[in-house]
Amino acid sequence: MTLTYSQIAEFFHQYRDELMRRLVSMVRCRDTAADLVQETYLRLLRLDDGRGVEQPRALLHRIASNLAIDHLRKEKIRPNSYESLEEALEVPSHAPSPERVLVGKRRFRTFLQSIESLPPRTREAFLLCRVYGYSYREIASRMDISESGVEKLLMRALDHCCEVLGPLDADE
Repeated sequence: MTLTYSQIAEFFHQYRDELMRRLVSMVRCRDTAADLVQETYLRLLRLDDGRGVEQPRALLHRIASNLAIDHLRKEKIRPNSYESLEEALEVPSHAPSPERVLVGKRRFRTFLQSIESLPPRTREAFLLCRVYGYSYREIASRMDISESGVEKLLMRALDHCCEVLGPLDADE
């Protein structure tokens, strides 16, 4: 049987949890399994060779299993075992230092305070654009102002944030 996109989506969602359990048991990582489930869905959508699928559930499990096996092979190739603890300690960490974390938290608190101190309409325009992803046109319509008015409010908000955060940047 040849499936349409909506049938594929419905079919995939029917077996998603089952696939997730299988992949978690294979790769031993819930996040990786979730990524592999999504990749399985993408591969399923790309299948269009004109042939019918007699056992779509088996196909779904085969695609997922192959992706998990490929992932495990790649993981095996990566060198992640060290001869000694000293050797492992020499590996650079990509995690920020505790000082950097503290500076980041302080900077974020200051940023939130600067947003709170904006005039209400400026704050509303800023949040609609930067947090909720509204376009200038949508904000203009919602706030009953022109798009250039939206642009001016956003410029004021950004200027204010830069003024407040500027001294923190100078300290670093």
